[in-house]
Amino acid sequence: MSDDPETGRLFDAPARRRTLFTALGVGIGVGVVGVPSPAMAAVTGWSNPTLGGLTSGYKTPSRPTHTGWDVANSQGTPVYATAAGTVRDIRTNSYPGDTSSGPLPGRSGNSVHLNHADSYFSYYGHLHRVLVSVGQQVSCGQLVGLMGTTGNSTGPHLHFEIHRPRLTSTDPRVFLANRGITLGSTAPVGSTGYPSVSQGASGWVPTVIQYLVRARGISVVVDGVFGPACASAVRSFQSGRGLYADGLVGPITWTALILPLQEGKSGDLVRGLQTALNARGASLLVDGGFGSVTTTAVRSFQSRNGLVADGLVGPVTWSVLI
Repeated sequence: MSDDPETGRLFDAPARRRTLFTALGVGIGVGVVGVPSPAMAAVTGWSNPTLGGLTSGYKTPSRPTHTGWDVANSQGTPVYATAAGTVRDIRTNSYPGDTSSGPLPGRSGNSVHLNHADSYFSYYGHLHRVLVSVGQQVSCGQLVGLMGTTGNSTGPHLHFEIHRPRLTSTDPRVFLANRGITLGSTAPVGSTGYPSVSQGASGWVPTVIQYLVRARGISVVVDGVFGPACASAVRSFQSGRGLYADGLVGPITWTALILPLQEGKSGDLVRGLQTALNARGASLLVDGGFGSVTTTAVRSFQSRNGLVADGLVGPVTWSVLI
């Protein structure tokens, strides 16, 4: 998996803007790396951005202008902020083979560019979907996008860069290793990601899926059993959204199914939310009404999981909840 070689010219002013581990290759790093330590990673405030196999490395002899590492995995694998910061730029509406550059030089498709403390910044390219917006404050380990193959790419992977102050690139594998993090392998801070659910599954997660699918106008029995009829309903939803209609609910289908929720909303989306909250320890009546009791349950869940306890159910809360 590789992307187009970057030009080496760095961005010098603000521009315009399943979770299955499939190791697809092993890269060789450059420099001295530290001994991985999850505790150390927590102390330093940095996180592994995703899970996967390392492929194309930083400034290798064959690609001396490649100023990052490529981490390959299945399309839709969650991608997280490597540190707290602010979304400086994004690129959206890219597609495989797109020749336009993003916020940084190089044809890296849909992408996110984050500013961090002490003038560091990080870059995430070839995303299938961007889940943040320009100016948004993000926390370390917050979901920012889904791995993809947009732009100049031969398969799903994340092109990941870290730049030091004064806009000088650095080897992100070495940078993270010296903070106790193994790029592609160490569990991202706060990550759970969306599960991959297919025919034969049963329990509260299929129940949530059935509520969410029904909320989109597709007839399905809500019985907690992911049988042939449920798989057919999922395929109908996927087909209507232009997704690969395989009947499997993985990260891409999850992010298409969910919608932001807050107090005052009602219907099957809320029933799905209430079902998930009950599975996580709440004792809600699954009535489809997002009232003050549901808001309190949401805030309690967010607080327990280190999220902003605002009672608003967005992509990050959904991803941790499921």
